[in-house]
Amino acid sequence: MGWGLLRRKGAAEAAAPAGKERAPKVGPTLLARAATAVPARAAAPPVAVPAPPVPETHWNAKVFDHIEWRRFEAVCEALFAQSGMRAETQSHGADGGVDIWLWSQYSDKPVIVQCKHWKKRVVGVKELREFYGVLKSHDLTYGTFATSSTFSQDALEFARANRINAQDRGGLLRLIAGRTNEQQTALLQTAYADEYWKPTYVNCGIKMIERQKKEDLSWLWGCPNFGRTRCRSMMKATQ
Repeated sequence: MGWGLLRRKGAAEAAAPAGKERAPKVGPTLLARAATAVPARAAAPPVAVPAPPVPETHWNAKVFDHIEWRRFEAVCEALFAQSGMRAETQSHGADGGVDIWLWSQYSDKPVIVQCKHWKKRVVGVKELREFYGVLKSHDLTYGTFATSSTFSQDALEFARANRINAQDRGGLLRLIAGRTNEQQTALLQTAYADEYWKPTYVNCGIKMIERQKKEDLSWLWGCPNFGRTRCRSMMKATQ
């Protein structure tokens, strides 16, 4: 390129309007990427905090579904205490397979009770065998296994063969129906006491709190001690 050509090119660039920049060249690769770019995903709509279930006004199976496991144990404790037995429980922590100790004035040995607050899961023979082992470890021959769910057929057969009083949700409702109206009302008040729908964390005996996942904004029950003890216990919160 000669000096004359360079002078003419420089003069043309200097004569260009001030403030106007030359458009950058766009190659075929950039054009192809722009054509195949994935549009940004829309933000997920906010998910409402699960509302507590409306309490029932009389006893039915829905009550067991509304309450958390600690309220279920409290109902069982009060129900058996209404029969004249002295009931003792512990609020949280390892229980050694015994949720309630029942003492009668007619016997020097207690009756032990294990409670399973399950909504859909069926109590199988495995759980009954484990409870039978707890009975033997305390040198006892009789106990009660109470569940808000149901028992499998082989679990019921095992219970009958080993002097275990198996009470499912139907059996518990029949026991409650046999109480006076005042006693039934008292049991219903026990079921719906405090924050009856919030699960109690079994290790420390305190109510869990709602936490929201960042990924899909769904709600979980989490331990309130997460920030202090880094407890990562979580369970799904359902509507």
